[in-house]
Amino acid sequence: MVTAGVYVVARSHILFAHAPTAMLVVAIVGCATAFFAATIGLVQTDIKKVLCVFHGQPVGLHVLACGVGAFSAGIFHLMTHAFFKALLFLAAGSVIHAMGGEQDMNRMGGLSKKIRWTYLTMLTATLAIAGFPPFAGLLQ
Repeated sequence: MVTAGVYVVARSHILFAHAPTAMLVVAIVGCATAFFAATIGLVQTDIKKVLCVFHGQPVGLHVLACGVGAFSAGIFHLMTHAFFKALLFLAAGSVIHAMGGEQDMNRMGGLSKKIRWTYLTMLTATLAIAGFPPFAGLLQ
């Protein structure tokens, strides 16, 4: 449901193209959403909360892209973002399981040697969502 708004704005691109003020409002809301979500995520310590809050930042960027007229880029990254997030949440579940149910990131560290595949999975998803080449997140 979080991403439904991006989809609706992109599907209504013909209407938005004829309403520059509405597109400006969409762009401002997207920019504010991206900024505030990233800011809130900086102070979280629970691994699932961090992933949930940081989910809002790219969605804000998707809305911003639609607000400036880059509808196809917003939808493309919306689709690839689903895969980044799924991979991150699966890896977070593996970390929580390996930690015996512990979710506080302050108590985690040095896990790359103990759960190597999870480390590689989370590293891959992190690089993808950060936009490192050759991952699809580069087009953020």
